[in-house]
Amino acid sequence: MQVTYDELPFNKQLLTLARESRGISQIELAKSLGLSQGKMSKIENGLIGVTTEELENFAKYLDYPVSFFQRNEKVHGVGLSEFYHRKRQSVPQKSLNKIYAKLEARRMEISLLLKSVDLGEPDFHYMDPDRFNGDIPQIAATIRAAWHIPQGPIQNVVEVIENAGGIIIPFDFEGVNIDAITMFHPNTPPLVFTNFDRPMDRIRFTLCHELGHIIMHRKPPDEETDIEEQANIFASEFLMPKTEIIASLSELTLKKLASLKLYWKVAMSALLVRASTLGKVNAGQSKYLWEQLGKHGYKTKEPEELNPPKETPYMLEEVIKLHQEELGYSSSDLSRTLHLNDLEFRKMYTAHTSHLRLVK
Repeated sequence: MQVTYDELPFNKQLLTLARESRGISQIELAKSLGLSQGKMSKIENGLIGVTTEELENFAKYLDYPVSFFQRNEKVHGVGLSEFYHRKRQSVPQKSLNKIYAKLEARRMEISLLLKSVDLGEPDFHYMDPDRFNGDIPQIAATIRAAWHIPQGPIQNVVEVIENAGGIIIPFDFEGVNIDAITMFHPNTPPLVFTNFDRPMDRIRFTLCHELGHIIMHRKPPDEETDIEEQANIFASEFLMPKTEIIASLSELTLKKLASLKLYWKVAMSALLVRASTLGKVNAGQSKYLWEQLGKHGYKTKEPEELNPPKETPYMLEEVIKLHQEELGYSSSDLSRTLHLNDLEFRKMYTAHTSHLRLVK
């Protein structure tokens, strides 16, 4: 018997999410399935329902199981820091819509996985810069102390953030110039979707920049506040504490910048900015060193032999491994749980050794 509109479970928000995650416009989807755009618009706005046949067609064309569209899930948008970051860049809206939709789909999947896993309470205490009189370096120093980070360079930024309860997810931004986007919702640890096609020194700085947003930016700032600059200041102090690095920033040369990069595991350009900020090079010296970086092509690509060792996220893979080894989930079970087709699940999720505990 044909199911009527009113009887069929269907979440209109998830149809829009699925469509945008595939980079398909409303009119393109309607035309491909032989529907009018007017009808598609009414379906996505909840003015009319869908038939069983229409739902199955949506699922087949958008490459999601029918169950994807039948969940009682609320769709969330990106967070505050991403909103302010995007205001400063020119990125086609269609590209952003696709990226944001894919991020939200991944967030939903990870939230489902975490229901069976005890990660403990994330250790990301909110520290409003206004309560510290705008002293961002003090906030960074406080987090280093709270997390018992020893003096000197941070050996593995990925490990530090994931040990604190965050989850770092390698993400394909499909050529759009985005280094990372963090999603931080109630009852979910911070999820840092990161472009791992970048050099490791840049990834490390990006992750600390995102950490700065997680720690400091959970309410709208005033008009004069540049939260991107605040996050950069946080990342610089977190990776290169003033009291520990300032003495080594005197009499800088290209060779010395290279040596400092090997030790501190940050880009030579980041070290030069740090030296300028701390007053260890004057304007003339800074200009000369930037010219030297440009002359050798180091503004766009620093020597590979100076790059820090690769840091690999582990938390999400451990969550998958726990489901497989402790809970007996097969890949097919997991793909059904996450409302994905098998091929897409296998492409996105893998598992290695796990040290996590089940929820009791």
